[in-house]
Amino acid sequence: MENKDIVISTGDPAGCGPFISLMAVEKYKANGCNFIVVGDTIVLERIPVFRRLKNKIRVVDVSTPGIDKLIYGKSSKLSGQASLNYLKKSLEILRNTNARRLVTAPLSKEAVKHVLPVFSGHTEYLAEYFNVNNVVMMMFSKELKVVLLTRHILLRNLISSLDKKNISDNIFLIYESLKKQFKIKQPKIIVASVNPHAGIDTFIDEEETILIAAINRFKKKIYGPYPADTIFIKENIKKYDCIICPYHDQAMIPFKLFSLKSGVNVTLGLPIIRTSPAHGVAYDVIKKGNNPFSSSMVEAIKLATYLTV
Repeated sequence: MENKDIVISTGDPAGCGPFISLMAVEKYKANGCNFIVVGDTIVLERIPVFRRLKNKIRVVDVSTPGIDKLIYGKSSKLSGQASLNYLKKSLEILRNTNARRLVTAPLSKEAVKHVLPVFSGHTEYLAEYFNVNNVVMMMFSKELKVVLLTRHILLRNLISSLDKKNISDNIFLIYESLKKQFKIKQPKIIVASVNPHAGIDTFIDEEETILIAAINRFKKKIYGPYPADTIFIKENIKKYDCIICPYHDQAMIPFKLFSLKSGVNVTLGLPIIRTSPAHGVAYDVIKKGNNPFSSSMVEAIKLATYLTV
């Protein structure tokens, strides 16, 4: 029987991570799942739902030095250190047990950079940890699946980063993941262009020639590149299993318009399942003393249990 243990790294303790982690565990209704929640108990105990859950989950207390001095709703070196501690401990648990599913609550890259200057995000950190060269960031919801060919890079560096082999490797990984993990027999994938109108009825520009060359290296039928402004209309979204976008905002703006409170970030290409809610740390919400929504975290747990390792 497949192991369905879920390891949850509770993210930035000064942000929404601890709250949405506990709320999502309480809301998630499924048999056969064991939750291993990694964080600081002193932080988790502040959240009322913890009292109802503490005997139903396994809590791994990292005991971050100085955590009692944490300022909630604010980025700091302490919150960055704690976030990194939770992630490292979660990976240690995965390494030493049969658990293969990791759900990561949001952390602040800026906070983590105080203690690890080269840190650029969960996706890159996990790829390096597992020594994987090709990983893909997919945004998933019931409405659509979107993949980013490039992640957190400056827009002015986009063109020089487009590489025919890397793109074709990504397409292969996406196609195989849709078949094996998402159980889609014949995935229909479409690629968005870099430039407006994709050169249709005008001329094909350099960036589109790179995309076309990458698509042609893959032997299965891949559609595009087509203009992004028409790909994301509702009628077209229903036609395809996945939309590939060359850059961050091209994918994330329409995705969050459709799926802000239900979106999930899933990393393809790792030897484990890793999902995360599709939003940030919400310092502003925590600072005001408000409760953030946990629906995206619930969906991240659901997806982690559905996908096959």
